[in-house]
Amino acid sequence: MMTVRSYATLPGIVTGYELDDQFSVVVPIARTNLVTNPSLETNTTNWTAIGGSIARTTTQQYHGAYSLAITPTAATTDGARFDTVSLTAGALYAYSAKVLGQAGRSYKLAIETTGGVELASVTFVATGRWQWVIGYYAEVSTTTRRLTVRKAGGTD
Repeated sequence: MMTVRSYATLPGIVTGYELDDQFSVVVPIARTNLVTNPSLETNTTNWTAIGGSIARTTTQQYHGAYSLAITPTAATTDGARFDTVSLTAGALYAYSAKVLGQAGRSYKLAIETTGGVELASVTFVATGRWQWVIGYYAEVSTTTRRLTVRKAGGTD
């Protein structure tokens, strides 16, 4: 016979053994989106092409009516960047983007200096479907940084 328990509050997290792949525990953290124009609903303010061109489009979008379309050249590192976000020394940041790339092609989501020097990155192979790409970066100084998404090789 099955026992049903009622809780006024959630029970404590069980410790002492690993959870299997059917269960997971998500511990939320405080978050603020530092990208002031993440959805491109009204314009491409603060977004800049890295080679090629960018445009708002209604052809493909994950949320809302618009997304950013990047039309690269044959250069192997074309993409787009968001200028800039202010970061604080000693803080850990999560950076992420929902990306629809050409299936089988490699792309990179990165945190860079305003001079274009890569500080942290996540390289991934596109599936041809929307992917949520996430990385983490521990800032070492209080300054401004760029968020970039670009090709990671390949000339097409």
